[in-house]
Amino acid sequence: MLSNHLRIALRNLQKNKLYSFLNISGLSIGLAGGILVLLWVSHEWSFNRFHRNLDNIHVILQNQTQGGVTYTFQAMPGPLAASLRTEFPEVEWATRSSWSSKYLMSVGEKKTYERGLYVEPDFFNIFQFPVLAGNPVAALREKDAIVITQRTAEKFFGQEDPMGKIIRVENKLDLRVAAVLKDIPSNSTLRFDVIMPFSIIEKNNLDQINTSWDNNSWQTFVSLHPKTDLAALNAKLENFIQTKSPGASAHAMAYPLTEHHLRGDFKNGKPNGGRIQIMTMLGIIGLFVLLIACINFMNLATARSAGRAREVGVRKVVGAARSLIIGQFLTEAMVMTFLALFLSIAWVKMLLPGFNRMAEKELSLGWQDWQVWSSILALGLLTGLVAGSYPALFLSKFKPVVALKGNLTSNTNSGSLLRKGLVTFQFIISIFLIITTLVIHRQLDHIASRPLGYDAQNLISIPVRGDMAKQFNLFKQELLQIPGVKSVSAGIHNMVSFGSNTSGFEWPGKTEDQDFLISYTEVGYDFTQTTGLKMADGRDFSPEFGADTLACLLNETAVKMMGLKEPVVGTVIKSDTNLTVIGVVKDFVYNNPENKIEPMLIFLSKENYNNFFIQFDNDGQWKNHLAKIESCSKKVFPAYPFEFRFVNDDYQKNFEGIRSTSQMATSFALLAIFISCLGLFGLSAFFAEKRAKEIGVRKVLGASVPSLWIFLSKDFFKPVLLAFGLTVPPAMFAMNELLSSFDYRTELSWSIFAIAGLAAMGISIFTVSFQTIKAALANPIKSLRSE
Repeated sequence: MLSNHLRIALRNLQKNKLYSFLNISGLSIGLAGGILVLLWVSHEWSFNRFHRNLDNIHVILQNQTQGGVTYTFQAMPGPLAASLRTEFPEVEWATRSSWSSKYLMSVGEKKTYERGLYVEPDFFNIFQFPVLAGNPVAALREKDAIVITQRTAEKFFGQEDPMGKIIRVENKLDLRVAAVLKDIPSNSTLRFDVIMPFSIIEKNNLDQINTSWDNNSWQTFVSLHPKTDLAALNAKLENFIQTKSPGASAHAMAYPLTEHHLRGDFKNGKPNGGRIQIMTMLGIIGLFVLLIACINFMNLATARSAGRAREVGVRKVVGAARSLIIGQFLTEAMVMTFLALFLSIAWVKMLLPGFNRMAEKELSLGWQDWQVWSSILALGLLTGLVAGSYPALFLSKFKPVVALKGNLTSNTNSGSLLRKGLVTFQFIISIFLIITTLVIHRQLDHIASRPLGYDAQNLISIPVRGDMAKQFNLFKQELLQIPGVKSVSAGIHNMVSFGSNTSGFEWPGKTEDQDFLISYTEVGYDFTQTTGLKMADGRDFSPEFGADTLACLLNETAVKMMGLKEPVVGTVIKSDTNLTVIGVVKDFVYNNPENKIEPMLIFLSKENYNNFFIQFDNDGQWKNHLAKIESCSKKVFPAYPFEFRFVNDDYQKNFEGIRSTSQMATSFALLAIFISCLGLFGLSAFFAEKRAKEIGVRKVLGASVPSLWIFLSKDFFKPVLLAFGLTVPPAMFAMNELLSSFDYRTELSWSIFAIAGLAAMGISIFTVSFQTIKAALANPIKSLRSE
């Protein structure tokens, strides 16, 4: 029976080539989009799941309430991990970890910057990364050991056994390779090339950072005993830090690592979504695109119902049961779906590199991943059932007497209404996606064109490695001798990200509700001149004023939130020491460019730098300037390879997330429109062929080509116009909700909806017109020859 169904299905495919092509093409594109989303969602969902004890792993977070707003941070006090190990029986393992950073690694003449972490021995009891050689837990108990990945081992030692070999770190510390890990998978939250013992940090004069309960500097991870009551543990953690430091503002909590990747955003101390929102949105979009392809199949199948009615009638007359006819039509749907599935896999193979660049992923369609292939097969089966079920039920219910007499008016009328409803639904989705894409693009352009408040175009930053900061004054003098170099300065943060904030400052007139967090940074002389920041009042730090070590700058937002009155210059800000305000910097954009500007306080530092800043002339000679700067760097810092970043490039990285989301939304919107147009093209071709004689008669009676075009096209435009009217209200609500998540946002304009509506109408007109004009221009003699 199945072989008979297959033969008939293949015969019908060959007989109706245009119908088969449109269906298979639409389904293949929809399935390709669905598979890409499936791969993306699968990768996001798989984060950290290679750790066998993942359910027990938690990251320790803290909540701080300032000015009535609760903020959530991952930085924790240094002594916390040790206390968790000894005072909390629920905790099996606990470890401190530094933040991921690049460190200079050298073996002989080979020197590279590798991403590394300083961690405690329990790190590898908690995180079970696959080990190739050695014992990483034992290695971290030694003070001269280092754990490296396979990639790092091959980079420095080739095919030699790396165990016991020496790697020099930051030109001052020799560490012995004591363990080698497999390369860290791309679905790991923690990414690194080398791991070093935390005991090295403890020796480097950082006693306050390591021992103070008021200094939040490190990441803390724990592995809990199985079946631990997390709510009860968090109740104990809530005020634990206050038992060690009564004045501390940090309230700790354990948060599952399984949740941290997907639901890592917090609002007022509570989880508030995160990547799960993007994953859900793309999943829904992918589902809608696939649904549009299924609707095309239904539309074209029911449109051809009159042509298949006699076939159904004959089958029923000779004794075929309805279930047998349903099986035949479902077989045809499955054959087309699986042909489309094979084609979609080819599409995915071709599109995957570009999709990876867009999504910033390393997705692959490997044969060894049976779970993905099982999901793809299930997707194909489900698509075939969804696409073929209604046509099978619709076509199999024809009564043989009615079908053989050709009296199918009632059936075709109901089918026509259904087709119009499905076309309307297709374009509701397509227009909604167009509107979403336009809004995201406009918001992205709005943020990207936001005035920064400083000159990022010809400003570069050089990361400070090792003891480079001690040579800064010499480096600055050498740089200023280079023609084209305008100014040089330094700071602990780059211009894009200022990760330090605190509270507890006092100032004249401060009220109880003004206890808010203030970002702070340390900079060198000529900072505002080098970066292009503008002074709203007062002056910058200057070596001519020796007391500037007890001075500070505020930004305009800090002045407003503090409620300082004129004159602001000369105001004393009290903290551990008294700081005199010598200037007010005009507000500039930092951290998240989508958010409002936060208050900032700037100190002077003469050696505590993590970045050097160099501003050069905007004369088109930037390559020559960089070459001279590189020569100068190699002269002053011969032991450190030269590296730099354009500050503007660093700033643009802030938009990678929203830009990739925008690109994916655009791609799926185009897919949805294209598939919808395939359906319109097929329907217009079918009805033009069906009404060929009517068109011939109208032409003989004097109908013009434009009037015939209107006559044939109007029924296709009505669903598009209806879809536009139905889409606008919910789209306005959804887009307002989307934009409300941004502090700095564009306005929702009527032009966005007008463009979306005109685009949908224009595309549908173009699609339908090809067939309608072709039919209107046809010679009526051919269609009326048999009359």
